[in-house]
Amino acid sequence: MSKDLKIFDNKLIVLYILENAHMPLSITQIVMFCEDFDDITYFDICTYLDNLKSSNYIKEILNEGNILYVPTELGSNTLNELLELVPGVNLHNLKKLINKNAIEVKTDYSIDTTIIPIKSDEYKVSCYIKDGNDEMVNITIYAGTKAQAKNISKNWNENAEEIYTKLLDLMTK
Repeated sequence: MSKDLKIFDNKLIVLYILENAHMPLSITQIVMFCEDFDDITYFDICTYLDNLKSSNYIKEILNEGNILYVPTELGSNTLNELLELVPGVNLHNLKKLINKNAIEVKTDYSIDTTIIPIKSDEYKVSCYIKDGNDEMVNITIYAGTKAQAKNISKNWNENAEEIYTKLLDLMTK
């Protein structure tokens, strides 16, 4: 099979995954869906996503500081027209693969905060990272004002992985 045809097939696979996941996906989640393919690497997926985006088959959405991908109407329509042309992939096996990996992807890690009012203009901010159902970290921080609580929440959501890494490093020295 020619290299160009293989790339075409793999782009269709990525578009198929995005269409059938029924939720926006991050690059990490797409990689998890593709981990059973020996010839699709992380870097390939990045390239495919760029190509699909520049062709208006997918679009990026920003959700809590994370870039997620969803198919556009053009992408969905094109996929439906081309689906029977995917010679390198058994469609039945692809559906099984998506169903198998969907459970892992949906239980992917999540970063979030909960702001808890204590009394007038005093708050606790619970900052956490969950890996599926397992809580990796949960830090509760006191905030003297609502604005401070919102800033803590915003900064945690944008920098949780970096904060967690620094904490882990400091606490394991």
